[in-house]
Amino acid sequence: MSLKSILISIGAMLILIGLFYVFVFIYVVPNAAKFSIPYAWRNIPMMQDSSVVNSYLGETKMDTTNKQSEEFWLKGIKNQQYKLTIHFSELSKLVVAYKIEYHFEKWNFKKDYLLEEKEILK
Repeated sequence: MSLKSILISIGAMLILIGLFYVFVFIYVVPNAAKFSIPYAWRNIPMMQDSSVVNSYLGETKMDTTNKQSEEFWLKGIKNQQYKLTIHFSELSKLVVAYKIEYHFEKWNFKKDYLLEEKEILK
């Protein structure tokens, strides 16, 4: 084998490895994350009071003594973490929207994926 054919083979191999890397982190990771969303998060009770939501999902990860219209829950390990954010109406504290995000971190790759989002139209 000549040096030219070896360099072409190495170049082709590096391109294939790069394409595989992109395929895994752009397609496989978010689709696999959708299948492993925590079970209780699959049916968020819309238009329910915050006390109903807290009894269904458990305690929130933030201080709810202030009258904010948003609460969030976290599940998973540090570099593979799900985050559920629920938005409440200002006056009645009913659930009007939610979103589920997935944070993935591996080596030098960090990305946040939006897995699901739902909003009640007013």
